[in-house]
Amino acid sequence: MQKLSGRQLFDKIGRPTRIVAPMVDQSELAWRILSRRYGATLAYTPMLHAKLFATSKKYREDNWSPLDGSDGDRPLVVQFCANDPVHLLAAAKLVEDKCDAVDLNLGCPQGIAKKGHYGSFLMEEWDLIHNLISTLHKNLKVAVSAKIRIFDEP
Repeated sequence: MQKLSGRQLFDKIGRPTRIVAPMVDQSELAWRILSRRYGATLAYTPMLHAKLFATSKKYREDNWSPLDGSDGDRPLVVQFCANDPVHLLAAAKLVEDKCDAVDLNLGCPQGIAKKGHYGSFLMEEWDLIHNLISTLHKNLKVAVSAKIRIFDEP
């Protein structure tokens, strides 16, 4: 099966026009269901920590349930923060059958992102960014996207 991207993916997921972006402590399943009930046509999960998601059963159980990505929770984009392609891919593999795309957060400016060395604090590390995204793209069945901040100057 060919991985969909761009316009093909957009068409497959119903041409969403009302998108619920990833929000800290707001984008969990209950919020996504409520948002869809009031017209959201695409939703993101909150930012999940790829290394913890890949390696900690407790973290996964606390942040992902059997209902996440179910029929009533689609289309869905699962967002991860990461700085290691191996952990990112391992985490994404755990959800690729329960989502329509995996998103890499390269935009988070919060202190926790600085401390953990992810989000917007990777913006100058082009080789790492390329490695993270290309690892996902080459190894996942679903589409890959990245949220990134705009530089002050081109």
